[in-house]
Amino acid sequence: MFARRLALCAAAAGLLLGYAPVSEAQLASHSAEEWINTLETPARLNGLKIAETIPKLGLKPGQTVADIGAGSGIFTLRFASALKAGGFVYAVDIDQALLDHINEAATETGISNVQTVLGQVDDPALPEMVDLAFINDTLHHIEHRAEYLKALAGYIKPGGRVAIIDFKPGQGDHASDPALQVSQEQATAWMAAAGLKPLEDIKLFDDRWFVIYGK
Repeated sequence: MFARRLALCAAAAGLLLGYAPVSEAQLASHSAEEWINTLETPARLNGLKIAETIPKLGLKPGQTVADIGAGSGIFTLRFASALKAGGFVYAVDIDQALLDHINEAATETGISNVQTVLGQVDDPALPEMVDLAFINDTLHHIEHRAEYLKALAGYIKPGGRVAIIDFKPGQGDHASDPALQVSQEQATAWMAAAGLKPLEDIKLFDDRWFVIYGK
C-alpha cells in the first residue's frame, strides 16, 4: 500500500509540473457530466451485460485490476466488490472530473479498495503492475491505439491478461464514423506487436467483440 501511495504522489507531482492530460485529447470527447449521463442510461447499462461479463474475466480475490477508461466507474465498483479484501482496482481515466465522480461513489458505498489514476493520453500511468487490464467501450476513443496498448502491456504481470470489449465495425453510436471504429483483427495485430496474443474469444455480444489477451 505504501508503494501505491508513493507512486501516486509522484504522479501528482508530475501533474503539478504541467504534465496533466486533458479530456479533449481523446476522440469524440465530452464533458464529464455529459459522459456520466450517457454512460449510465438504462439502455446502455443493460447492453453492457455486466452480470455476464464479470464472471468471464475469471477474477480471483486478492488480484489487482486496472479499469482503463473507467468513465463513471460502472465496472470499477463491481470489480472492487468481486475482488473482496486484499484485491485492488485502479480506475484509470484522463478526465479528473470523472475520477472525482468515482471517488465519491466509492465513498458513498463504503468501497475502500479503489484508487483513481489520472492517466496520460498514450500511457495509463499505472503505479504498479496488474493482473488484469479491462478496456470496455474505450479503445475506439484512443487516438494512438498501438502506442497505448504497447505501453499498457508493460504494466501486465507475468501471467496477467488484457480484456478488450469494443463495438464491431458498423455497430454502436459511432457506426458511421470510421475513425471511431476498431475491429478485432486490428486490435489483435496491435496486441501482437506489444507481445500479447489472444487467449480467449468470448461470444457474449451480438454487436461487440470480446477478447482476452495474454503472453
